[in-house]
Amino acid sequence: MFRIVTLLVLLCPLLAFAAPRTENVILVTLDGVRIEELFGGMDPAIAASTAEDGYSDIDVSRDRYWRRSVAERRLALMPFFWGTLAPKGVVLGNPELGSRVKVRNAIKWSSPGYIEIMTGAPQAEVVDNTLLRYPHRTIAEYIVAELHLEKSRVAQFGSWEGFKYAASSTDDAFVMNGAYDALPAALSTPDMDRLVALRMDIQGLWEESSNDVLTFRLAQIYLVQHKPRFLWLGLSQSDDWAHAARYDRLLDYLHLADRLLSELWASLQSDEFYRDRTTLILTTDHGRGRGPEDWAEHDETIPGSEDIWIAVIGPDTPATGEVGPSATVYQSDVAATIARLLQLDPADFNPQAGPPIAAVWGTGDADVTATAGQE
Repeated sequence: MFRIVTLLVLLCPLLAFAAPRTENVILVTLDGVRIEELFGGMDPAIAASTAEDGYSDIDVSRDRYWRRSVAERRLALMPFFWGTLAPKGVVLGNPELGSRVKVRNAIKWSSPGYIEIMTGAPQAEVVDNTLLRYPHRTIAEYIVAELHLEKSRVAQFGSWEGFKYAASSTDDAFVMNGAYDALPAALSTPDMDRLVALRMDIQGLWEESSNDVLTFRLAQIYLVQHKPRFLWLGLSQSDDWAHAARYDRLLDYLHLADRLLSELWASLQSDEFYRDRTTLILTTDHGRGRGPEDWAEHDETIPGSEDIWIAVIGPDTPATGEVGPSATVYQSDVAATIARLLQLDPADFNPQAGPPIAAVWGTGDADVTATAGQE
């Protein structure tokens, strides 16, 4: 018995460094989704203020999403995320549990946020959403080069044109699909061509963005057809509805996005190439104001714009749900996390990048907190 116990003691440190299993990473960003809705569900103060605007159907929203407790409200709003995904991985950013995720860039807009995610650091010259390629290597470019992949094996799909510009410092580094772009003929299918045509016909709130469901379907087909090792799916209509101050539509959108996540997860689990070999990372580019007077907007002058969230689910990540209290994590830590998951050197990618997120591997100072949330 003594020998067995001694052997187990000696093996325990080695077990902590089990061979990594992640071979693919899927990054999904939901534009401008506040921590308040993700962790708390329907916000009663904003719902009450919205009821006075004369055009929102907030009573219908209350029937759909209002519940007595925080845990029940967020489950009603995003049942797949809280019922299935969150318990399988780690979720960071709930300040009620002492967990915070912050942006480092000073602007707290979309392009600065996405470029911070993709380059691992805030870039001082990115001060607005102008559609430019900036001369900073992104994690997607690094993956193509370091893993010696064909360009089709790394892909970006986005409903907003700005995703394409944040994805890479050059035009032809890998497959990039903007708001109304067609796929290269060699990579497309008749179903994808039909979805591209629909993008032109279905009107959104703003001309610069196409429909998120169509973008999702394009990415979903691409996953099946071309098996990318890294894919960034950028969805943007959450930000559109928020800027339009349509809280009722924002809530419905988050419920829809939750269903799309369930479809994505089902696709990954049904495909031998991805099942048990893929890490899913979910996050956002910026927060928003915290109250009825400013929830629809975000910038450096609006408190709450710096507060974001990150969820990671994959074969190398412990199934611990929400974590807290823990050291602050930053948006700029996402790129290094992706690099390490794919067994690449974050310091070689960008020595100025934030570090890999320790909780993704169950290390660091985070304490595990039940996913069920607070009453």
